Parts: sequence; C-alpha cells; structure tokens
Amino acid sequence: MHDAAGDDPSASHRDTDGRLPDDILATPDLVLRGGLRPRGPLAAPGITLARPLAYALRDTAAEALAPATAAPTALLLCFPFDLEESPAGAGYREVELAVTFDDEDLRALDMRPGPGSADPGGARVAAFGLGGNRLRWVFAAPRADGTLRPDGRWAQALLACPPPVTELSGRLRLRGVLAHPLLSGTRAEGEVRTRDDVPFTVSRADIWTGAPLWTGVAPGAPEPGTRAPTGSTDTGTPDDDRLPPGRRRLCLAVDIERYSAHGNTNMIRLQRALLRVVRAACARAAVGWDACGRQAQGDGYLLVLPPDIDDTRVVPRLLDGLTGALAAVNREGPLDTGAGSPARVRMRAAFHHGIVHEADSGYAGSAVVELFRVLDCGPLRARLAEDRSTDLVVAFGDRMYQDLFLHGYAGLSPAGFVRTKVAVKQFTGVAWIRSQRPALV
Repeated sequence: MHDAAGDDPSASHRDTDGRLPDDILATPDLVLRGGLRPRGPLAAPGITLARPLAYALRDTAAEALAPATAAPTALLLCFPFDLEESPAGAGYREVELAVTFDDEDLRALDMRPGPGSADPGGARVAAFGLGGNRLRWVFAAPRADGTLRPDGRWAQALLACPPPVTELSGRLRLRGVLAHPLLSGTRAEGEVRTRDDVPFTVSRADIWTGAPLWTGVAPGAPEPGTRAPTGSTDTGTPDDDRLPPGRRRLCLAVDIERYSAHGNTNMIRLQRALLRVVRAACARAAVGWDACGRQAQGDGYLLVLPPDIDDTRVVPRLLDGLTGALAAVNREGPLDTGAGSPARVRMRAAFHHGIVHEADSGYAGSAVVELFRVLDCGPLRARLAEDRSTDLVVAFGDRMYQDLFLHGYAGLSPAGFVRTKVAVKQFTGVAWIRSQRPALV
C-alpha cells in the first residue's frame, strides 16, 4: 500500500533486476476496504509473504491424527510472513492470514501458530477452519490500544492429503486493522487487505522429509475454533460458493431479561456481567476461553465449545458455573435503579448439540437456529418471569435432554425439569425447562 515506487517497502528485497528472491512469494499491495487507497496518516507498513514450506510427516504421526481407514498422507504446511516496521508510527492492531487450497479434498487435522509466533510481544492468536481446506489465523495485539510488534510470524497447518501428493496449490489473502497515533492523543484506524489473492504452488520436489517445526510448538498454544479476538470477522469471499466445514459442537446461548428496559449505564454493566458469567462458566468447566467460538449479541452471547469435548462432564460444570457466577454478580449488586435497592441480573440459557458451520459473519446451521428458538420461546421466558426465587432458567432440546439427564451421569439429574412444546416462527419442537439455583455451601 504505497503511492510511489520509491516508497515501496519491498524494494529492499529485490535484486538489481527487480526480481524477488526465491524464498519470497510476494510483497502484496494493500488497499483500504472498499478499494480506496489510503491518504494521510493511514500509511501502512509493508508485508512480505514468504514461500510456503512443506514437510512430509512420518506415518506414525498420520496414524495418530487421522482415522486409519482414511490412510492420509500427512503434510505440515508453514506460511511465514513479515510485518515490517513503519517509520510513520503506524502499526497493525490485528493481522489475519487466510489460506484456501484448490483441492477441496484436503482437510486440516490441526492448526497452530509457528513456534515463537504465538506470543511475539504478547500477541494473541486464533485459528479457524479445522477439518476443511479454507484456513485462517488471526494475530492480534495483546491490548486494545496496542499494535503488533514488527517481526516475522508464521502459521502452521497439518493436512491430510489423499495420496499420491504431486502438488499443492492455493491462494493467500491478508487483512489487517491499522492504527496510527494522532497529535490529538487519539488514533486513526482502518481496515486494509490484499488487492488480489496471492497464488502459491508447492511441488512434490519442494516437500521436505520430517517436521522439526511441528514438535517445537509451545505448550498451551491457541487451539482452532476460536472467534477472531478483535476487529472485523467479515473475511468471506462472495464468489466462493463452497460450504465451510461443519462439525458437531456443543453450543450455549444466554440472554439477559429486560435488557432494553435499562438505561445506557446499566446496559454497559449488564454486558460486563454477562461476559463475566459466561467466562466463569468456562473456567468452572475447565474449557479454555480462547478455544471457544464466541459471538456477542448485546444482551446475549453465543458460545460454541471446542469439538470432541465430553458433554457428560462439561455440561454439569457449565451449569454450576453459570449459576454460581450469576449469584456472585447479584451479591455485589451491579445495577443501580435509583430506588434504594439494586436490581438483580436475571438470565435465560439454552444448550444444544449439532452440526455448526463457521460462516463469513458468524456461526450458522440448524443447530444454532434451534438453540435460539428454544432460548426465545414463550415458556422459558414465562418461567423466568414467574419464578422470582431464581435468577437463571435453563432449557435443553429433547434429544440432548434424553441423552444426558436420564442415564445417571454425575451432576446431571432430571429433577425439576418440565417438558414443554416450543413454537417460534417456523420452528416447532420439544424442550425441557428448569429453574437453576446455586448449590448450598
């Protein structure tokens, strides 16, 4: 994103003939979203995309990470890129690298940042696309008012490739959120992205044997499936009609009672209380917050838990966490009604398990639709309004209730549940509703 050839940050990479070195794929031009070129303070640092690196894993690694019947060839793909320093003081608050493979049969077995990339200067990392051929990594500054440190980063994906592997090809796309300090003490921000996708090809001759980089990933690196930590999540390509991968996920949705009846100050307090309750529930269930898909909705919140969790252990802990955290919030009295006594925060919650797709602007699928239909149904709202002895009511779809609460799993008793019919818009079904109360201590 530069207005004159002399300002091109890629110039230092080129030889006397103007060609890039063999290890550099491109130094793409960036444009402001909408196709406008930046002027004034929003001048972007340069970005350099290196050529992807490919490593063939031993068969033992493939067998450990994929079903034996699939007989995949496991390849580790590394996508290095550099954020260059800007003399004008601009910086990236967030950078997203998106990779789309041309072969739709490729699928990601695992996704992580490269060693040293997970925390350069405290950067946060999220990965998306597990199980499919369209992958994204988001690197975000550690603080909302900070920027990413200019240095090298890379993203890694472990792929299951149907043999024989002769060539891998695809497209790279990069998006960034720029921040630039102003004399007024504020800062200008804008979203930039590559003007065009950058094609890449990895031939069979370019694939190395062994994968020393994969074994060096630091413990506790972010897992796939999280929402982007900051900035826009609109990274879809309107001309791409392929479905994103669908995976069975446990979903939790919560909603605050009578949110719109409050003034602005209490709305802010309610949102903080909501986030605190949901985060506490994850902590109680030993589920990593950054491993969950998250979608805030003002007075509500959608949490999409990581794949392959144990519902029989996680669900009772989530229920305990929601109940206990909400009770703690209300003991502190966060809402001021001006009537001499603080108002209580009261919530509805619904659980569902089904196939979820990570779409361009949020989570999609009939499981998500059914989840919110149950959350919004009249019987659940009525239970919360009528039962003033509780601040939380919960609902489960019929199939999930039958699977979890009728088999004697620890912490999952059917006591107190009431069966009810649900009819919201075009959806009809059965849900089980119960008032939740904190455990006696």
